Amino acid sequence: MNLFWKEKKLKTVWRLDKEGDSGLLVGTAHFCPYRFERSLARLIQKAEIILFEGPLDQESMERVIHYGKQGEGTRSLYEALSPVAINEINKRLEARLTPDISAGSYLELIESHEENFVESCTRGLRPWMAFFTIWSALLNWNYSMDVEAYRIAKKLGKRINFLETIEDQLAALDGVPFERFVNYLNDIGHWKEHQDRFIQAFLSGDLEKFLSLTGVFPTRCESILAKRDPLFFNGIKTHLAEKSTAAFVGVAHIPGIRKLFLENQYQVIQESA
Repeated sequence: MNLFWKEKKLKTVWRLDKEGDSGLLVGTAHFCPYRFERSLARLIQKAEIILFEGPLDQESMERVIHYGKQGEGTRSLYEALSPVAINEINKRLEARLTPDISAGSYLELIESHEENFVESCTRGLRPWMAFFTIWSALLNWNYSMDVEAYRIAKKLGKRINFLETIEDQLAALDGVPFERFVNYLNDIGHWKEHQDRFIQAFLSGDLEKFLSLTGVFPTRCESILAKRDPLFFNGIKTHLAEKSTAAFVGVAHIPGIRKLFLENQYQVIQESA
């Protein structure tokens, strides 16, 4: 059931215009504690073509999980973490694994009968899969704006295209420096502060504040952003020349994509939905 107090107004929206080419660039949160269903529906209704980073169908998601579990021969995230961080994460995961709490899709990977939750939910996984297993379980943010937007677009019969393949996404995740995962997990004492400030910046649509607060997050790196932003820009630009378009990408991609549109003489104006 969609509770009113969980529904928020989306402010990470930018209108793109140039000589008749018009569309929307929407920054999303892949994990979020709030819903934006009505805002997303309004944005999607305005466009003929809906773009996403990569495939979001169930089969594609299962491919990501299957690949993430193939971690043999990769570096062990568990072995790289500090004992202090492991103890703290274990305590927090144990608190989350109670009968009254609904487990998320990543949390289902944890064998709850084991005392060392960190080891059990990183064993045999690629570093990025191990990180997101721990991170998503601790946050318990089960809402994905991308999945919600995809569901709405399908329901409305919109034309849906993707800016990259699953193979592109997996290669980008494999390219995240291992040390960034380790450093972020070892700094678990500051997670609450980080997540609160992230949500405040996202809800306010303050892009500069968002950038200043999220630089330490593992995926704020060349493999995820610098290498993919031009790919996303070119894909969005191509579709804008065809029909009205709404492109949904992770909010961390917005600065790079926005810069490229400005350099190509587009008007880029922030608005809300």
